[in-house]
Amino acid sequence: MNIIKQKINIRFRIILVTLLFTLFTFAIAQPGKLNVGFDIDDTVLFSEPMFIHYITEYGRPLDYSWLNSNDKDFSIPITPTIDLVHYFRSNGHNVFFITARPGENGHILGEFLTGVLGYKVEKDVNLFFMPKEKIGEHRFTTKHRKMNELELDLYYGDSDTDIVGALKAGVHPVRVVRSNLSLENYSANYFGNTHKGDVKEAPFDGTDLEIFYSRSVGVFGESIYPIIWDGPQND
Repeated sequence: MNIIKQKINIRFRIILVTLLFTLFTFAIAQPGKLNVGFDIDDTVLFSEPMFIHYITEYGRPLDYSWLNSNDKDFSIPITPTIDLVHYFRSNGHNVFFITARPGENGHILGEFLTGVLGYKVEKDVNLFFMPKEKIGEHRFTTKHRKMNELELDLYYGDSDTDIVGALKAGVHPVRVVRSNLSLENYSANYFGNTHKGDVKEAPFDGTDLEIFYSRSVGVFGESIYPIIWDGPQND
């Protein structure tokens, strides 16, 4: 009997310590304070003109040291997302930026975002570069690693890989709807390529896309940001 009582006491103490630790963790946590992440291209910046200019002038492969240095001349802030960034910050939440661009000259992109947003954006502080990694013939997102490190609660992005990265990190994904100009030039990574029609590689077409928009839920179950930015000509 004494052995049984000792085992019960030990188990009770373990449960009590676990409970106290959990309560302590909740007590010291900042109540209601969010860590929110944003993608850059087609989410915070309409950078399609810059990419098109580079490809037209220099071809491929892309030189990201050049691209990260030239947003100031080509990229346009996407105002609904900029407003959302300010909303989160003004309400005391933490905001981070995670892009799949390689990080060469990333400090220059940070300087441009600083001017756009009106507060300090700095590489490896609140701006992070997480380029994709290739496995076999396919390239996969690595953003989930930084999302985990930053303990994000929400992540806003325009591409399928943004949503997949958030899901892998256990972060709630929110789809930012691309401008039609980006859909025309860069459709292959948006619910699959909706311009191909109903094929194995792209099971959704433009009609399906409109259904997702109208219901505010995307193909991965993500929320869809309700403000649709039509492009610079209507901004």
